[in-house]
Amino acid sequence: MFHTKTYRWTVILFVFYFIMLTWIILFKLALSPSDLPHLRTVNLIPLGDPLRVNGQADYGEVMQNLLAFVPFGIYLGLLLPGRPLALRLLPAVLTSLAYECLQFVFMLGASDVTDLLSNTLGALIGLGVYAIFRKLCGQKTATVLNVLATLASAAMAALIVLMLMN
Repeated sequence: MFHTKTYRWTVILFVFYFIMLTWIILFKLALSPSDLPHLRTVNLIPLGDPLRVNGQADYGEVMQNLLAFVPFGIYLGLLLPGRPLALRLLPAVLTSLAYECLQFVFMLGASDVTDLLSNTLGALIGLGVYAIFRKLCGQKTATVLNVLATLASAAMAALIVLMLMN
């Protein structure tokens, strides 16, 4: 399984996704270092200090973090089949924790336990999505998900090109 073309393509897609996720979470889509935030805060209370917009709590960031990690869970399902749920979820939890720590160390944003929780939930949902596809598609699951991921990656690449042109 680990040496098939499908598996290798899954790894390539995951690496592209991981690079984009890092750019989004750590570097906030910045195209130059001067565009990066210089902020160092820590929130250890879940949903304790959500982003404020015009004096109102904005839970949209929680939803964005959750959605950003759904593909992570799908990829973990593809790349770590047959492993216990906790072992498939662990890489997403550790990645999220690393992002939060790096944001604090390099003053790239607010380190927030809510982000860790929403990222983990997103990956868990992604593992659920993978399980549903596995039930529906059987042996074709990896092929079907890779086609969808290729289309999503192409769309992401096109958006990046548009950003760079502006």
